[in-house]
Amino acid sequence: MSINKMAFAAVLTLAGTFGASAATITVSTFDTATYNGGFGAPGNVGEDFERLGGSKGEGEVGPALSTSVGTFKTLGGTGSGGSVIGTGTELALRDGKVFGRKNTVPQGGSWFLDSNDTWGMNWAVSTGGLFNRLSFVLNDGSDQGAFLRIVAGGISKELRTGGRLPNGNARTVEIDFGQAVSSAEIVLGNFFTSGGDRYKLNDGFSIDGIAVTSVDDNNQPDPVPLPASALLLGAAVGGLGWAGRRKAKARKA
Repeated sequence: MSINKMAFAAVLTLAGTFGASAATITVSTFDTATYNGGFGAPGNVGEDFERLGGSKGEGEVGPALSTSVGTFKTLGGTGSGGSVIGTGTELALRDGKVFGRKNTVPQGGSWFLDSNDTWGMNWAVSTGGLFNRLSFVLNDGSDQGAFLRIVAGGISKELRTGGRLPNGNARTVEIDFGQAVSSAEIVLGNFFTSGGDRYKLNDGFSIDGIAVTSVDDNNQPDPVPLPASALLLGAAVGGLGWAGRRKAKARKA
């Protein structure tokens, strides 16, 4: 078994880790306004690759890319399609529109993470805290004949069940782990056949707009810390109330 097939097998064996609370993977057509409107919701740890793109620039990201939502690596293979940047052996940060792949979050943004025509991506999800679900936008998958398979929480789902998807298609992927977890492994891989184990190159895809929902030990939404301005306002109001009570006491005396 190759190292990349071992990676898929390892992710599938995580089913026992999640116990009775089985994970679910939902794929739907991406709606720009709705998704962007909820992307920055309180309690979400977000990654839209804008800061990373601005600091690192366009190009391959090296052996691994560390982000606010975990670490991304390629599954392997050497891309040779017309959209490949650099060596074709690593994932790439891209700017603008590339053969149907483009920025989706935020509206008016530029950057996204591209498979660079390799076999796909391995994503070790980590935010430094607990989370129970996540979502992201998957762009331009399965338009060149590949069966793009999403594996997480011991289950898998393929992006298409029929013919090739249109060039530039955008899908919202939602993964619910069914319980609070501190880490997860997600694999996005291209295959020649549905359910098969032979990888396919040169059917590039991209991801953007990742939102990971933080929770506490009881799988409840994490309390959102108040901004400093709100804390200062609360202190000022409290101070006024305290001063008013002192004056009232002084008058009674």
